[in-house]
Order: sequence, then C-alpha cells, then structure tokens
Amino acid sequence: MPNNDTWDWPVLLYVGTITLKRTERQFWKMTPRKLKALTDTHIDLNEGKQKDKGKNKARYIDQVF
Repeated sequence: MPNNDTWDWPVLLYVGTITLKRTERQFWKMTPRKLKALTDTHIDLNEGKQKDKGKNKARYIDQVF
C-alpha cells in the first residue's frame, strides 16, 4: 500500500472487502468513484433499515405526549 498519500487504505480496504463483500482483487480494480457510490448506497439502505426498526417498537401512552 502506498505510504505517501492521504488515502486511508486500511479503512478503504476494510469497507471494500468486509462491508461491501468484494474480493481484494475486485477492490483493487474498482475506481474510487465506484467505491464511493457503492459505499454511499450501502449506508443509505442500511440507515433506512435502522429507521424502520423503531417504527414497530412498543410504546407507552406517556411517551406519545
């Protein structure tokens, strides 16, 4: 991995291979624009799931007002 740039390669590699489930080969062939697009989409979709989880949560009447 390059040492003379400002990219956080360990984090990018983690996101590409663990979060996005790409192989290392796929990660290194990916453009930064594609990695960002996939990461942004992943975040958007998972934030939506987190928001939906709270909708069916049991609530008490004193929490409504």
